Amino acid sequence: MSKFTVGFALISILFTAEIAFSEDKQDKMKENEHKTLKQTLSDAKKRIKDAGTYTWNDALRFLPTVTLSRRAPYDEYRKPTNETYFSASISFNQFFDLADIHDKKAAEKRKDLRKVESLAFNIEKLIDRKYLLTDQIGKMKKIVRSIDEPLEAANKQEKIDALEVKKNETVIEIERLYAEIEYTCVEVEK
Repeated sequence: MSKFTVGFALISILFTAEIAFSEDKQDKMKENEHKTLKQTLSDAKKRIKDAGTYTWNDALRFLPTVTLSRRAPYDEYRKPTNETYFSASISFNQFFDLADIHDKKAAEKRKDLRKVESLAFNIEKLIDRKYLLTDQIGKMKKIVRSIDEPLEAANKQEKIDALEVKKNETVIEIERLYAEIEYTCVEVEK
């Protein structure tokens, strides 16, 4: 066997091992991102379900209405013989308001749970798209290395750059959707 053949075989073995290692590493990274997404979704659902139904100002509805008044003609108002009245009243019809608040909050929680699930689905698909773009970029880079003609290599490099831009936009969209999940949880917890 010639030295060239041995060298070529050694390089091809190393190159193949590098590709396998790279794909394995990307699969692990993708799996970790999916695990993080599932954990975030689980935490968000728990936060939404655990959010309170009533706020402190709802408790103020049960405070009595207190009235203090004096009864006398205007010109005798300052005399000590005037009658002073003190009254307190409690209105129970605000229980119905509390029932309405409970129903509205329950509907809002259901809507927000569905919204968080939808956002998580979108994130999952964007993660898949990100790794698909990463794979395409890797393949295009290998093609560019094997091309001898500079003009064709430049065209392929432009395609690589366009794919990189798409990948970056996907990463930004993933981060925006994670922020929207957090914002939804914060709004429910108010």
